[in-house]
Amino acid sequence: MVRKTIRVLDSLLERLTHIFVVIAGGLTMLMIFTTVYGVVARYFFRRPEPISYELSTIFLLWGFLFAISSVERLGQHIRAEIFIQFAPERLRNFLHGLISPFLALLYCIVLTWKGWDVAMYSLTVGERSLSVWREPIGPIKLMVPICYGLLTFVVFSNLCRGLATYVFRGRAQKA
Repeated sequence: MVRKTIRVLDSLLERLTHIFVVIAGGLTMLMIFTTVYGVVARYFFRRPEPISYELSTIFLLWGFLFAISSVERLGQHIRAEIFIQFAPERLRNFLHGLISPFLALLYCIVLTWKGWDVAMYSLTVGERSLSVWREPIGPIKLMVPICYGLLTFVVFSNLCRGLATYVFRGRAQKA
């Protein structure tokens, strides 16, 4: 029963991260189109368009936020392994399988929690940007806790997977 629940949750997490990375790709395409539009308007028609720059910035931020959970799920993130490469393999496995996901989980929980507070405050007061366009900032800030919430679940899944690997490896070595 537990294994079936874990498989269902893992499958759901995989689908969600896949949907989010597809959205990130779409946002990247939108960013490209708005940037090209801004360049064409500025240099060919001599009509600078400040909204295209702001939209591109929003799409860049959202693209990063939507893609980060999928990158973590696939293990494609960047690691700076300057000193850890000299450590014994058991220590490296312990750090990568347990310590890193645990610290990342703490970081993601705090970022989701505080991001939610900031987004709700921004939505409550009706915060707007100081630019010419004066777009509302609340919906932009709301994507931070949503996407980092998904990242929190992915990191928790990685921590559980690392913990299971570490526990079962320890039992296999004792037998």
